[in-house]
Amino acid sequence: MALSDQRHSLVVAQRFVTLKPDAQRDHIAAALLHDVGKVESDLGIAMRVIATLIGPRTKRLRAYHDHETIGLDLCIKAHSTTETLRVLRADSTDEIAALIRRADNI
Repeated sequence: MALSDQRHSLVVAQRFVTLKPDAQRDHIAAALLHDVGKVESDLGIAMRVIATLIGPRTKRLRAYHDHETIGLDLCIKAHSTTETLRVLRADSTDEIAALIRRADNI
């Protein structure tokens, strides 16, 4: 992961713990890993902006758009815990997933 993505993941995890001080270790892991799939796209900031504007027109832009699915696959292959995977799969109706999204969007 790019250094900026690593920093972002740490910031999101810190915000998540602020929102949920009693967070389980598996939930903090999910916060840290929420964007890990972006590593497959290998896009810099400018290309990420372009990807957001024009959509998934190339393989790399598609990888950026599909980073959640790609990240989940990477976490499965890395044998992440069942609970971490559950949170990464969850939608915004799940309390923990919603808090991670909130921490990501502050």
